[in-house]
Amino acid sequence: MSLRAAFRFSWISNVKASARPVGRGAALLALLGLGSCAAVSSPQGGPRDKTAPRLVATSPDSAARNVRPQSVRLTFSEPVQLKDIAKNLIITPQLAADNSYTSRTDRNSIVLLFKKPLDANTTYSFNFRKAIVDVTESLPAKYQALSFSTGATLDSGRVRGTVSDLLTAQPAKDVIVGLYRTTDTVGVRRGQPYYLTRTDDKGVFQLNFIRVATYKVYAWADKNNNGRFDDGEKIAYLPAPVTITDTTAARHLVLVRPDRLPPQRTGLEASATQVRLRFNEGLTSAVLAPVAGNSTTATAAQAATQLVDQARGLVLYKTPTVGDGRYLLTATDSTGNVRHDTLNVRFPVPTAAGKKTAPAYTSLEGNVRTVYRQGQVKFRFPVPTLLVAGKAVGTLTEDSLKTRPLYLPADGTLSANRTELTINIDTKAQKSIDIRLDSTAFAAITGQSLGLRRGVHLGVVDQDPSGLITGTIQSKYPQVDLQLLTDKFEVVSQLRSPKGTYRFAHLAPGKYRLRVLIDQNGDGHWRAGDPLLQVPAEPVYLYPKVLEVRAGWEAEEKLSF
Repeated sequence: MSLRAAFRFSWISNVKASARPVGRGAALLALLGLGSCAAVSSPQGGPRDKTAPRLVATSPDSAARNVRPQSVRLTFSEPVQLKDIAKNLIITPQLAADNSYTSRTDRNSIVLLFKKPLDANTTYSFNFRKAIVDVTESLPAKYQALSFSTGATLDSGRVRGTVSDLLTAQPAKDVIVGLYRTTDTVGVRRGQPYYLTRTDDKGVFQLNFIRVATYKVYAWADKNNNGRFDDGEKIAYLPAPVTITDTTAARHLVLVRPDRLPPQRTGLEASATQVRLRFNEGLTSAVLAPVAGNSTTATAAQAATQLVDQARGLVLYKTPTVGDGRYLLTATDSTGNVRHDTLNVRFPVPTAAGKKTAPAYTSLEGNVRTVYRQGQVKFRFPVPTLLVAGKAVGTLTEDSLKTRPLYLPADGTLSANRTELTINIDTKAQKSIDIRLDSTAFAAITGQSLGLRRGVHLGVVDQDPSGLITGTIQSKYPQVDLQLLTDKFEVVSQLRSPKGTYRFAHLAPGKYRLRVLIDQNGDGHWRAGDPLLQVPAEPVYLYPKVLEVRAGWEAEEKLSF
C-alpha cells in the first residue's frame, strides 16, 4: 500500500466513523503506522543507484555434486526482478521436452521450479545472461551463471571462440552456438542442440562443464526463435565434428547463407503497359520464352524483360510484338538454383485516367549543369532501349564550334538493363559542350517516344567532382571477384580477376570498402556455402581500411591476399 493510498484510506475511514476532529498527533501516528504497508518502488530523488546486484548465495551450491533438485534459487545483495527470462536464460544441456519450468521472484531471490527432477548423472549450467536486474535502475546482476552435477563428477569439457559474418567480418552478436552429439539422429534443421549458448555483443561465446565427447558445432542467426536452423537463415558450420575436452582450442566460426531452394515468386502486378514480378531473392538470370500457341518469338519475349530492384524484380513490358499469352519463365539465383514458372500474362485495358497519364521521357541523371572535362554524363531511359547497330548515338559540340559523332563503345556504354547510357567526356572545350542524342539510333522496346529532340548544354569545369580508387594486386589466386562496396557493404561495382592493377573511377564522394571473393577451385563462381553444411564456403578477403573518397582525390591502395 502506498503512502498516498494509506492517507486517503485513513481520512475516509475517520470521516465515516465519527464527526469528531482527529488530532494532529493521532493523524501523524496513523500515517506512520500505515506507511509500513508501502510497496517496494524506486526512491524519489537522491543519487542514482549505480551498483549492480551481487550474487551472495545459490541453492544448490555452485559446483555441487550428487544433487537432484527440483528447483534452483539465486540470492542477491539487493531486490531483483526478471527481465525477458525466456529470451535470456540458457540451460545446458537443454531440459527434456516434458520437463518445463516456471520462475518467480522473492525480493532478493530468483527461483526456478521444475516440473520433474533433473536428469541423473548430468552436469547442468544455468546462464541467466541479462535476465536478472535490480528493481531501481534495471542494472544486470554481475554474476548469473550456476553449475552443478546430479552425479558424482562435474563435466570438464569446454569450448570458446568467436562468430563473425563471412562477407562483412563484423562480429555476430546474439547468435546461437549449438553442440550436437554425433549419435543424435536429428540434425540442425530438425532438432535442437544438446548444449547451446549465445554470443555476446562482440561475437564471443563460451561453453563450460561439457561432457567430454565428440560434437558437431554450429552457429546460426535464429530469426524466428524456434531453436533450430531454417533455410534462409545464416549459419556457421565446421566440416568435421570436434572432440571437446578441457583443453579444446578456440574456434572461429563464420556465418554464411547456404541456399538450396529455388527463387520464390512473392508477387505479381499487372498494368496496361507492364507486368511486374517480385522474388524473395536476387536473380542472376531470368529467361522468358513463349509457350506453344503464343505467336511471340523467344527473342522478342526476352528483349521485353528487365531485372529491377537489385535483381529481386522482373518487369515484362508490353511491346508491339509481345502481348497477352502464356510464357515459361526460368529464374536462376546466385547459387544456381533454378525455378520454372508458367505465366498466364494479361495486360489490362487502360482506364480513362491511365490514358491521360503523361508519358515518361529520357532524363539527365543528377540534373547537372556542368561537367568535368574528363568526366561522364549519364542519360536514363524510361524503358529498356535497343541500339541501331553501327549508328552514332549522337554528337558532341565543343564551344558551339566543333562537332564530332559519338559511338559506342568508344565514347560510352549502355547498361546491362538497357536503361542507362553513359557518355565519357574528353574535351578541350573552353566554356561549354552540347550533347544531342540521335532519336533514330535508339528504339524503345515498347515503341514509345524517348523524347530525345532537345540537346543538353553543359558548362565545362576543371575540377573533377568525383574521386578514384586504384592500386596494385598481389595474389596467389588467379580467379577472384574484386568488389567495391559502400561503407554499409552494398556492392557498387565489381571487377572479374583484374591482373596486376585495379581501378574504380568516377566515384561519388563518400566512404567505400574493398572486398575480394576468392574462387578457390577455379570453377568460375564464388561458392557462398554448402546446402549440406559439409563443404566450407570459399575464402573472402576484406580490406581492413574504410576508404574515404573526395572530389578530385585519388586513393591508391595495395591489395595482397
